[in-house]
Amino acid sequence: MSHPLDRLIAIAGWGAMLFLLFPVVFTTVVSFGAGELIEFPPSGWSLRWYAHIGEIHRVGAAVLYSLLIATCAGVIATLMAVGVALCLVRLPVPGKAMIGALVTSPVAVPIVALGIALIQFFIWLGISFTWYSLLIGHLVLVIAYPVRTLVASLSLSNPALEEAAASLGARPLIAFFTITLPQMKPGLISGFLFAFLISFDNYPISIFLVRGALTVLPIEVFNYISQNFDPTPAAFSTIYTLLLALVIVWAERRWSIISLSVASEGGQGGKRSDQ
Repeated sequence: MSHPLDRLIAIAGWGAMLFLLFPVVFTTVVSFGAGELIEFPPSGWSLRWYAHIGEIHRVGAAVLYSLLIATCAGVIATLMAVGVALCLVRLPVPGKAMIGALVTSPVAVPIVALGIALIQFFIWLGISFTWYSLLIGHLVLVIAYPVRTLVASLSLSNPALEEAAASLGARPLIAFFTITLPQMKPGLISGFLFAFLISFDNYPISIFLVRGALTVLPIEVFNYISQNFDPTPAAFSTIYTLLLALVIVWAERRWSIISLSVASEGGQGGKRSDQ
């Protein structure tokens, strides 16, 4: 017999889930509306707004720029996070707490304030409104996410395997690529996905760092919304959400991110219980 508190927690959990899913459901339903304006529920059904996505100004160039910046930001941030995570978890470096707080501090800073600080800094350096200043800005924003996932993966990994490899004569580099890196795989993949997705649809930082021909997708979509009231952005958002879900499902099936994380936690817990 379930406890009343358990039922209350279950109801609260389902309520929170429905609250979070409602914007996705609302956007999807609206995208199939036949009316000229956004209405819920729609008075009729149509796919016309999906064909209208190409009308968003410079949508093709914006998608390519966003993919380029997000991919570069995700790859560079993840590679940098590997070194930071190894420093924080494996090495006896003084001031680890300060280093960790410094690296993850952009998450706690208001994004608008961060964008203003970045544009002032780039103007001072004379490199403002370039694609690499935009890339640096996105790196500052997303670096915290792969650091967190990689620190978690290393904390759940078994350092005894690395010690065993070293005792058997493996060089540090060989031990890293054969023992340490495979144990970091869940954190690497999930950290890259976090960094890529946050960079791809970031607006507050990008609005301060782009000008002229340099543009990204969130800015063009927002500009369209500010001038039009039809469901075209809803259609675009539905396609984006579907592609995002497919990428996450594919990544889980391909690399078993969630399964590997659970297995790592279970293995670490077993190691602690044995001790």
